[in-house]
Amino acid sequence: MELVIPPFAECLAKAETRLSQRLQGKCFITVHRELSEELLTTIETIDHQKFRQELWYSRAELEHKKKLPGFLCLTARLNEEVIAFDYGYDDEEEKDTFYSDNTATLIEGKGVGTTLFALEIIHSYHDGYKFTKLSTEEVDEKGRQLQRIWARLGFETVSEDPVKGIEMKLTLSPSNITTLYTRHILPKH
Repeated sequence: MELVIPPFAECLAKAETRLSQRLQGKCFITVHRELSEELLTTIETIDHQKFRQELWYSRAELEHKKKLPGFLCLTARLNEEVIAFDYGYDDEEEKDTFYSDNTATLIEGKGVGTTLFALEIIHSYHDGYKFTKLSTEEVDEKGRQLQRIWARLGFETVSEDPVKGIEMKLTLSPSNITTLYTRHILPKH
């Protein structure tokens, strides 16, 4: 019997419980359709701390992205400090596809980024999208096999371009969403 994915609000509450347990503090996850100046600054700061300079988004680029159709940003706070973000928007090229643009976390190895990413995908599923797409590189500067990481989450490689990177896509099927939910949202007991 396939698990029924609960409403997004319930998934969010379970994800907060999971991260609070893992981080040994009170974790809150918030959903934003718009970004305040303060939150833009925080995202820009985390982006610049976690990525190499050629991958940084400028303030103008962030201002543009927050106005795109379907824009969604999730942030995680630990004891009132924003520690991670994840955002995306409607894919310009493909109808029924959500483009996952950026995920970054100040705390690595605890599942924060993966949890926000899984929530973004579940939210997209509940909003009626059929696919989630992303662009990545095969290996990052820390030696992490990014293409393999995304493949383990169910993404399939659509195209590879030396300039644009690797484009990957996930079909938002009930089985894929159930897998993300059970692996990355439900609290561990």
